[in-house]
Amino acid sequence: MRSKVAVWPSRDSPVSVATWLREVAALSRVHKSPPPFPENAARGKGQPVIVLPGFCSPETSTARLRAFLSRQGFDTHSWDCGPNIGPTATMLSEFECKLKDTVQACGRPVSLVGLSLGGTIAREMAKRHPADVARVVTLASPIRLPVATPLAPLAKFATLVWASEARSALTRVAEPPPVPLTAIVNPNDGVVDWRACMPDPAKNVEVVMIAGAHMTMGSNPEAQLVVAARLARAK
Repeated sequence: MRSKVAVWPSRDSPVSVATWLREVAALSRVHKSPPPFPENAARGKGQPVIVLPGFCSPETSTARLRAFLSRQGFDTHSWDCGPNIGPTATMLSEFECKLKDTVQACGRPVSLVGLSLGGTIAREMAKRHPADVARVVTLASPIRLPVATPLAPLAKFATLVWASEARSALTRVAEPPPVPLTAIVNPNDGVVDWRACMPDPAKNVEVVMIAGAHMTMGSNPEAQLVVAARLARAK
């Protein structure tokens, strides 16, 4: 029997159709007028970074965050796997090749930054290939399943094409990866119940609370400050 990934929000849930509509409006505003990049952000020294998009989001959804990280001196890459519909067999194979190729080209481990489901996948990749991943930063990424979300019906259909090994790993998704992890958690999240994004305390795990919209977290200057600061620690 398959484990449930998502469930429809209950009446007392912090997310609903109304909060999702609020998120869509916030995304529209940011598209029209993106906030300026923070001027006091940490600078990198060419550390390689791959940025993973959120659920059903195209690679263009990470463009703003990638532009910021490149501006700060990081060697920034898209994940090159198209829209993120979850861990299908094809996606897992393609991203593992992307990770390996980037490590080989750069000559050192790569940091992974994931938005929403992208962060959940980044954590799992760090478990599979710890020698290739320097650190992981997740932004509003659910790890406690099933997660309450108004996107539950869409998630239910998406899981039908997920790789069987990925579905079996769901029972262990909350286990931290063996690399430094920073989890940015949004208490105002309008897409997923923010409590599903809270990792358990662990030696290499850090939680940073940043309020804002789930769909625009990659454009949030506060989140960008944290991402740059943590990535700058990678050697």
